[in-house]
Amino acid sequence: MKTLATILADIAALQPDKPLFVFPENRWNPHEAISYAELATRSAAAARSLLNQVQPGDRALLLFSTGAPFWEAFLGALACGVIAVPLHIPRFRRSGESLEELCRDCQPSIVLTDEKTAEFLQRPANQHLAVSQLPRITPSEWRHETATGGPRPASEHDLALLQYTSGSTAQPKGVQISHGNLLANLTMIRDQMGIREGEDTGVTWLPHYHDMGLVGSYLTTLFTQNTTICLPPEDFILRPAKWLEQISTHRASVCGGPDFAYRLCTEKIPDDQLANIDLTSWRIAYVGAERIRAETLLRFTRKFADCGFRESAFFPCYGLGEATLMATGGPPERPPVLREISSEAMRTNRITPPTSPQDATTMVGCGKTFLGSHVVIQDLETGQLLPDERIGEVCLSGPAVTQGYFHRDELNEQAFSMITLDDHSQRFLHTGDLGFLSQGELFITGRKREILIIRGRNLSPEDIEQSFSGLHPALIPGGAVAFSIDHHGQESLILAVELQRNADQDFALDLVVTQIRNQVIVAIGVNPIEILLLKQMAIPRTSSGKPKRLAVRDFYLNGTLESLFREQPAHEVNKII
Repeated sequence: MKTLATILADIAALQPDKPLFVFPENRWNPHEAISYAELATRSAAAARSLLNQVQPGDRALLLFSTGAPFWEAFLGALACGVIAVPLHIPRFRRSGESLEELCRDCQPSIVLTDEKTAEFLQRPANQHLAVSQLPRITPSEWRHETATGGPRPASEHDLALLQYTSGSTAQPKGVQISHGNLLANLTMIRDQMGIREGEDTGVTWLPHYHDMGLVGSYLTTLFTQNTTICLPPEDFILRPAKWLEQISTHRASVCGGPDFAYRLCTEKIPDDQLANIDLTSWRIAYVGAERIRAETLLRFTRKFADCGFRESAFFPCYGLGEATLMATGGPPERPPVLREISSEAMRTNRITPPTSPQDATTMVGCGKTFLGSHVVIQDLETGQLLPDERIGEVCLSGPAVTQGYFHRDELNEQAFSMITLDDHSQRFLHTGDLGFLSQGELFITGRKREILIIRGRNLSPEDIEQSFSGLHPALIPGGAVAFSIDHHGQESLILAVELQRNADQDFALDLVVTQIRNQVIVAIGVNPIEILLLKQMAIPRTSSGKPKRLAVRDFYLNGTLESLFREQPAHEVNKII
């Protein structure tokens, strides 16, 4: 069968000089670009270097910053049958416990990395013992190799990579993605988004080691014979305007990111920087990876309408690593599907019209699935399939749904099951996400493991966190976590909220807490038992920027959650207003 490695070789033969990835100059690295032919040659050399030390089926850690060497290593691994394990480079002066855990899980045989990272991993003080003991290959070694032969044949079931889940709700797990899964999902993305082969251009800042960046930006570009301008994630976070400026400069047409990316652009790009930004070429603005908020889409459209951005460019979608990436989305170039429902009814898994403006929640549709795949909604208690307009667990089947987690047989038995649909029994993935279908459109309402059940009401932590977002200048946008604990026999709400730098000097923190509490009571109807104000960056996040709510809860329970201000627990626990 064809693989991405053979597809790369075919494109390189037809248009060898076409740029595939372009990496603009930044504060860390000079300008760099790699063509289809250059990547084909260098990845073949990397494959040869790999096979000098390991066997097909072995796992190879890939630890690279944004740039061409990662793709030489990744496509080299795919070409020779070695299973790629792309990971985030561990932070300096941080414990290597997470990386050590991943090594114990996937049992790698080798690490591919750049010279700077290789030196860092060797330092005893950095505590990366499992990695430092592995043989390693750096770009300077394989670039001196002579590439011979073509990519190794592979079947659709052969593993291409292990994609480690972000760990927002549990310990990271290695999702086994086969060559067949990759091609099925890339075909879906191309067709659902209406990407034009050889004609579209992208600009991405998404991490190459995370599924949305790896599959959605980079591999989609290769698969559709296009070109993408690639920024380090740090560039976007430090200066969101750079993303839009690059879209404007390169007349990019297919670009996207999570909800927070659009929110950050709206909040952090001053109006006086908009004059030279032209977004008329932006045809597909995909948005996913986390809860999509109608307010975010509306504010972004309003702010950048004069720059030529169109609401119909938004492409809300839903996906997860266990389904390779995208599961639903589209059709393209239509305004987002918005649905106003009752917040109170949603907390009991019902869909009804709102009874008042205060009761209204606007949900954003995440599109439809593609031919050959299925989305069903399963009742949380009975396991029965639910009709439209009923909330339950989202379950997926299709060729992009993966083989499950690496060496996790018990977990795979829980995550996958056979469901009879149209008189045929099919293997379905239980996503852990809550949602409902309406005329084929999927709406996501929350995450099963994170749902807070307080006095019989299902409360979404995201809704609680959003209720006081932007309430006070001391608060960091998106820097809050809501979770619950058992307090005197009742499930009780706790809030942990990050503060802007020096906020403890500029504001009266007790008044900040009072405002948060009052707002949550009015918006949600529950009185938090405790509100903790934290330093900037105190909330742990996944590689894609999602807050690790369960980790914060664990820190709270074991007494290691450090706070700048911590009020006494409320006397009226879970008071319903």
